[in-house]
Amino acid sequence: MEIIIYTNIGNTQKDTLLKKFSKISNLTPVMVFDFKSLFHLLQSKISGQVIIVFLISSDKELEYLDSNRDYLSNTRYIIILPNNEKTMISKALSLYPRYLAHTNYEIKDVCAVLNKMIQYNARKENRILKAQKRK
Repeated sequence: MEIIIYTNIGNTQKDTLLKKFSKISNLTPVMVFDFKSLFHLLQSKISGQVIIVFLISSDKELEYLDSNRDYLSNTRYIIILPNNEKTMISKALSLYPRYLAHTNYEIKDVCAVLNKMIQYNARKENRILKAQKRK
């Protein structure tokens, strides 16, 4: 399983998120700073679970993500918005994230959801491995 964090390189919330994340998991997230790299990385994944945390910093980023939603099929992700503006929330919800927050929220809530997603994926991978061993 792999964790990918998308963020603008200047977004200061990424440091807080990484600190909290390191306390809940021994996985090291991959940092991606532009959508082109993110989509290329997703296309190169042949198998395995991927969880993405989008640390969105502008309407423009959210709009671009929405216009490229096909890349996100069969991917679990969390979206963190820069504010709680209703139009941004509506647009983000139309992408069907597993969890939606904004930077005014406690990051620990995001980490708790992320931890549950990691645990779920770990159990799923264990069931698959056990089923393969029985064959």
